[in-house]
Amino acid sequence: MNKKLLYTIGIIVLIVLGYFALQEDDPQRVNTQPFNMEQVADGGLELYKDAVTIPYQKSYSIDEEWSLIINQFEPDAKISGKGSISSDSDQELNPAVKIDFYQNGELIHYQISYREMPGFHSIKPGQKYLLDLIDYKGFTTSGDNSYSIETANIKIWRIK
Repeated sequence: MNKKLLYTIGIIVLIVLGYFALQEDDPQRVNTQPFNMEQVADGGLELYKDAVTIPYQKSYSIDEEWSLIINQFEPDAKISGKGSISSDSDQELNPAVKIDFYQNGELIHYQISYREMPGFHSIKPGQKYLLDLIDYKGFTTSGDNSYSIETANIKIWRIK
C-alpha cells in the first residue's frame, strides 16, 4: 500500500514539475507585459493635447525632447508577438496603430493603440506620454497585408 502511495505522489510531482518547465520554454506563449508594464490609473494621467492630427510615418514633436512616429496601421489588428501587430483581414474591424516614441532622437519605447479601446493604457520604464487613437483618414491597402493611412487623430496624455 505504501509503494502505491509513493508511486502516485511521485507521478503527481513529475507532472507538476513538467507543467512549469513547459510554461517557461513554450514558444507559443506570448509575454503579455513586456518591459514590466504597469496599468495606469486615470488619476495618473493628464490630458496634454486633445484631438491632434498626425501624418502617418512622419515625425511629430510632442515637446522639446519628445517626438513620435506612427509607423504601422492595421485595420483588423491582432497582437502577433511581443511588440507586433498584424491584421487578420482587410476589413476595418479592430483598427490600431503602433507608435514609436523618441527622446532627443533616441527610440525609447513603443505603444499600440486601438481605436475601439480608448483608455487601455500601460506604461513602460522611461515613458512620459501615451496616446489614444481617436480616428484616422485615408485608409488604403497595398496588398501583401500592407496597409497605410494618411493621418491619425489622437489624444496625447502626459504621465504624472
